Amino acid sequence: MPTYTAPCCGYITDIDFYHESPGGSTKAQVWRPTSGSSYQLIGEIDISGNGGMPLYPVPTANRIRVQFGDVVGWYSANANIMSYKSDPAFDATLHLTFATAPSLNSIVNWGSATALADRYYAILYHLGSGGAPTFTNLPATTSTTNAATVSTLLYTVSVTDPDVVDQANLTVTRMDTNSYFSFDSVTHQVKIATTLSGAVGTHYLVFQVTDLCLISATSTLTITVTNVPPTIHNLPNSTSLSEDTYVSTLLYRLSVTDPTDTVSCSLNTAGTPFSVRQISGSTDYGIYSQTNPGFSYATTNSYTLSIDCTDGYATTTGTYTIYLIRNQSPVITNLPASTVVSTASTTGTVAYTVTSTDAENDQLYYNMTCSPSPCPFTILNSGVIQVTQSLQSLQTVGYDLNVYVYDGRTLVGPKTLTIDIADINGAVNINNLPLGSALTVPENTAIGNSVFQISITDPNPGDTHTYTMTSSPGNGLNFFKIDSSSGLISTTGSVLNYETLSTKTFDLSVTVSDGTSTNTKILQIEVTNVNEAPSFSQAFYAISTNEAPSGTALPDPGISVTDPDSGDTKTFSNDCGSNTGLFSMSASTGRLTFASNYDYDLGTLPTAVNCTVTVTDSGGLSATATLSIRINNINDNTPIFSPSSYMFFAGYYAPVQTVVGSVTATDGDLGTYGAFTYSLDPSSPYAAYFGIKSGTGEVYITSSVQPIGDGNSVTLKAIATDSGGLSSTALITIKISPSTTSTTTTTTDRYRTFFEDGRNVAWFSVLCLGIAATAVVTIWIICQMNKEGCPKIKM
Repeated sequence: MPTYTAPCCGYITDIDFYHESPGGSTKAQVWRPTSGSSYQLIGEIDISGNGGMPLYPVPTANRIRVQFGDVVGWYSANANIMSYKSDPAFDATLHLTFATAPSLNSIVNWGSATALADRYYAILYHLGSGGAPTFTNLPATTSTTNAATVSTLLYTVSVTDPDVVDQANLTVTRMDTNSYFSFDSVTHQVKIATTLSGAVGTHYLVFQVTDLCLISATSTLTITVTNVPPTIHNLPNSTSLSEDTYVSTLLYRLSVTDPTDTVSCSLNTAGTPFSVRQISGSTDYGIYSQTNPGFSYATTNSYTLSIDCTDGYATTTGTYTIYLIRNQSPVITNLPASTVVSTASTTGTVAYTVTSTDAENDQLYYNMTCSPSPCPFTILNSGVIQVTQSLQSLQTVGYDLNVYVYDGRTLVGPKTLTIDIADINGAVNINNLPLGSALTVPENTAIGNSVFQISITDPNPGDTHTYTMTSSPGNGLNFFKIDSSSGLISTTGSVLNYETLSTKTFDLSVTVSDGTSTNTKILQIEVTNVNEAPSFSQAFYAISTNEAPSGTALPDPGISVTDPDSGDTKTFSNDCGSNTGLFSMSASTGRLTFASNYDYDLGTLPTAVNCTVTVTDSGGLSATATLSIRINNINDNTPIFSPSSYMFFAGYYAPVQTVVGSVTATDGDLGTYGAFTYSLDPSSPYAAYFGIKSGTGEVYITSSVQPIGDGNSVTLKAIATDSGGLSSTALITIKISPSTTSTTTTTTDRYRTFFEDGRNVAWFSVLCLGIAATAVVTIWIICQMNKEGCPKIKM
């Protein structure tokens, strides 16, 4: 920054300077750059006659406000008046010669000035900061209403500055953003910028004052906006209202104003038949009566309503009073009276017209009662009394109609209209119904069978009578009909079946008409249950079984029995003639078991039996079916050997086919299963030497027995097998007997005699000696026991 440029903002308070030739005009100056090399002279201080040191104090009134970047200098009528010394550390000083001294605020182009380099002039400007600006009437508070108009002046801000120069150059600005108020920075006036509707409350405006050196201060203006409440211009007030009013009615239009805010009104009186609401198509509010308010002068003859109107900030209240006007009762003008109506009158015929008057012209409503009741007349709201049905069947000679009129408030009456009935026909009457109890009709009654004859009386013997009938339930007409000319009720359509009927009782409503009058009576019919016989699903059943022990159940033949009578108990029995005792039958199921052991092999029991099966219901009715029983012979006996073991002898030299003995077996079965055959168990190692005849049981030699060995024994097993595959066995022992050897002269072997075998002689001799010894000992013992009676025995 050049040496002679101001480094900050302030006031020139003192000047140090020294010039060589005092005298002449000398002025200290401040130049402010404008553009390019042009500068404006913004101030000067006359320092003429004040040459030399020391400090020159500038009077306050003469002080110049210096801003950052301003350039200082001086003007002298004499050249080089200001002392200097050369010094390269200093910038060049511009020198410009004027024909006349420049005037204050003039702009000079210094582009053509002479630059005097490296000069250090003996002049020094002292800058002081000056004093801070202040508000003279802030902080402060003011107020207005929300009804105040735009541009209304609310406040003028006042500022000051101890520096005279700043006093005229102070800048005041708004620091807040409040849009309700405006501020003029020139006049310092605060005004209303826009309508204050909705601005009720406290607002804070913040201001800042700044001097030329940008020294500033802030303060606040508080503005309180108060509400102007709405004004109700036409309350209190009152009106009169008929107690007959029943539609919603606008009673009064409210006149309410508010300078700024929208106003709403409401009713502040609870429990009254009134309301306050905005009038359709208008911004005004009105007081209305409610629909069907139920006004009663006798109960409440006036209402005082409290109405509140508010702008959202304040509420204004007014009162409105409604006085009820008592209702006047209607008057029936043409009753009591009488008239005559013929039985020939049809439905809708006008019998009479009642007339009435009402002071308020209220809507009138009619009603009536009738004696005797019911009666064939009605009254319309117009007062017209009409016939409601055909009168031809009437037997009543006249009616008293008690008429009432109602205006919505008061019921007036009764007033009587007497109606006499002309041309009455004598009524027909059913004289034998109802019965004292239900008429019973058995199920299965034949179609067309007569059930009941209707009997009637009629004062008019020449009348033709027609009979009709309905039923409850309706399906009764499927079973019963009535002759339209005679009144005879008979069965028809479907046969009555007690078990399939959903209901057993029918109420037949019988009506007889003579063309003018009718009479209806009820005949109750009860369908009764009749016991019906059970039946088998088929006439013939057959089973096949095997002979078996006592108590064995026979196969189920599938006997099926139906009985139309639900709940009937069914009992079964069987008759098999002379064979009945062979079987036992379950009375409840009809199933058979053997009564005793059934053994065909006894030869006395049949293989086929025919039985008659009878089922009897609880009413004693029965049905029969045939059951054929076939009893099959089965293989139930095994062949039995008697005895169960055998001892045979075969000669050593016996030829093939020699019979050595026979076995015997029996089989308890008769017939096929009683036949059996004999055989030998082939598993024996000696079975190859012997055979057995299958039909006789004879055992014979099939191969020479010599390989078996003389005197040896072999064991075989005989088998008896019947035709059913049952079998039993017996043990056969065959001893090979010694035999004489054959001579060389014969080829025929023979058996050796007993004593030809030496072994037999030896054991037989020992046996004889033993027998003799035994006899001696026995005799001795006997004699010893009876010496006296013992005879002498010769040996």
